[in-house]
Parts: sequence; structure tokens; C-alpha cells
Amino acid sequence: MTADADQVRERLRTVEDPVLGEDIATLGLIDDVRVEDGVATVAVAFNAPYSGDEKAMGDRIREEVAALGLEPNVTVSLSWEDPDSPLPDVRNVVPIASGKGGVGKTTVATNLATALAESGARVGLLDADIYGPNVPGMIGIEAKPGLTEDGKIIPPEADGIKLMSMAFLSEDDTDPAMLRGPMIDKLLSELIEETDWGHLDYLLVDLPPGTGDEQLTLLQNVPVTGAVVVTTPEDIALEDVRKGIRMFLDRGTPVLGIVENMSSFRCPSCGDEHELYGSGGGADVAAEYDVPLLAEIPMDPDIRSGGDADKPVTVLQGTPAAERFFDLRDRVTDRVGAVNRAKRAGLGADSPNSPLVASPEAEAEASRTATGQPGASGGGGGGCGGGAGGGGCGD
Repeated sequence: MTADADQVRERLRTVEDPVLGEDIATLGLIDDVRVEDGVATVAVAFNAPYSGDEKAMGDRIREEVAALGLEPNVTVSLSWEDPDSPLPDVRNVVPIASGKGGVGKTTVATNLATALAESGARVGLLDADIYGPNVPGMIGIEAKPGLTEDGKIIPPEADGIKLMSMAFLSEDDTDPAMLRGPMIDKLLSELIEETDWGHLDYLLVDLPPGTGDEQLTLLQNVPVTGAVVVTTPEDIALEDVRKGIRMFLDRGTPVLGIVENMSSFRCPSCGDEHELYGSGGGADVAAEYDVPLLAEIPMDPDIRSGGDADKPVTVLQGTPAAERFFDLRDRVTDRVGAVNRAKRAGLGADSPNSPLVASPEAEAEASRTATGQPGASGGGGGGCGGGAGGGGCGD
């Protein structure tokens, strides 16, 4: 007797999510099961193309379906599509951010983009650093954008990456972009929404350093999957990276993890690594905010020479530096998948095994609620409003 759809669903309770700690049926990750002519078609709510974790779960689904004597056909449902989004055909938006300049954020963004493209993913890269757009030079794109019949911008491509940048809109690479805040908001919104990105698995956004207009514009206008935050190990950089992490968490944006760049120096002569800026800073901040340390990228001459030659080191491949970025790619795609699946399953930051992290303010409020203490808006202390029990700023 041929197994039916209900039996397939029950069998799939043996397939466990490696991060969320429950089976995929209980988590609500099975959108549909159909059995017809000996073929079981299983639609799953996976949304991180080329994630090793999701590929492994797909293989487990096929094994369990085959064990029932059926031919497995695993498909990915399109439940991720949001017709109201300004980017309805983009599956995942991942900003690459830093608290301060000079930490190698753009180097990380370009190499991560090329590593994703190398795996087969459809990748876009938005250079959102309005004042210092360096991505085109690091990737080696000289072509200018085109226009569709309806006036959308066609981004140029290189190494499998679609790229849009403020640099394409300047007549001269040395012209400074002297723009005020509202103009930046408008320009960045247009670069995001008026570009014909097509269908993308990942749109990486290389943000400028800090927590200013560009960051807020992105978070307010685009459904961000999660952010990658780049830092260097020294204390002064870590102070600023904490601000960046809190900016994302305070606005409900997941932090996929931290990349510690320039974590050491690899000597080109002997191959030994030396810690020039201290060690362990990225890991300490990651532990402080309960997010993963995604990678420790050394200062490597191959990385610099690749950028100077308009070819990210991941395009050249075959080097220790390239392997670091390929490892980063694998961890980022797995984190993207975990965050998306947690959202789909309705898991909050307080759920066991959830990859989502609450902001420090939310955790403090939850702690006050649990202990019966008044919240930030309660009485008992003098705020600027001069509430009961204390003098306000106007007293």
C-alpha cells in the first residue's frame, strides 16, 4: 500500500532542525505535502540558498520519503515573497556594517559577495557609502548602469555580482559627494528601489561606518534579514561596534554575527601569524551580545593585492585568505537560514535555541517585569517629564 501525505508528514517528524532543536513539522516548516503516482512532493519553508544546514535537512527529507517507498521531490515554497516590499524579488537583504571606519568592512563585503556568487547564489551588492563609494574599484567594474524601458536602473555585473553604487552617478571619481541628510535619504532610497535587481538570493549592502542616515534609511524602508558587523580586535573599535550592534537590535533587526577583521598578520615569508591589535576582542563582544563570531580574518598580503588588482581574493581562490572568506560565506548562509526559520516558526528571542537576540533594553524590561519592578515609563523616579516621586529636568 502506497503511503499517503499524512504518513509522509508524520515521517518527517524525524527530521530535526540542527539549530532550532525541534523537528521541521513541529516548527511549521513544511508548507505542503502531495503524493501522486508514487512521487511525494514536499514544499519546505527554507529561504537560505546554498546553506549547508538547509541542504542537509533537504537530504534527510529525501531519505525519509524514500524509506516510505516513494520518490522524493523536495521544493522550496515561495512564502518568503512579500509583494509590498520595495524589493519583492530579493530573498535576503544583509547589510555589512561597522561602528567605525578603517576596519575593512568593504573588503569583507566584496569578498563575501564573490564567495556567495562562487557557490551559485544570485547576488547583488549595493554600495551604500554615499561619501566614499569604493566597491566598484575593488571588484573591477568599469561599465556604467543602463536603463530599462520603464526607467529602472540596470546594474552592471562582474564575477556573478550585480552592483549599484553612488560612484556610477559621479562624473569624476575624485568629485566629493557634498550632501545633507535628507538628500542622502532620498538618494539611497532611489538606489535601492529604482534598481532592477531581478531575482536575488542575497543582496548585500555595504553600509558606511557609524549609525547615521544611511543605516536608518535602510532599516526603515527595507525588510532586512540580518546584519553582519565588522570590527577589529582593539578596544577603540570594540566601543563603536557595540553601538552598531545595539542600533540593529533596538530596531528589531537580527545580528547574524561578528567578523573580526585584521585579527592577526600573516607573514608572507614564514607564514606565521602575529597579533598586531590584540586578540579576542571580537569573541568577547560576540559573547557579550550572544551572537556568533563568524570569522577571524587575518591581515594578509593576498587580500590587499587582490583589492588593488580589482579582484577580490575569493575570485583568485586557492589561498588561505580565500578559504577564510569561504568559511564566512558558509556560516552567514547558515545563520540567514536559522533566522528565517525562527521567524517562520514564530520563535522569539526568549525561545530556547532561537538565533534571535533581544536588545539590551528589551532584556532589561523583561527582567523588571519578571521581578515586579516598574518599567521605564512607570512612577518612582524623576525623568525629564517630572513624573511622580522626583523632580524632572524643568525643576
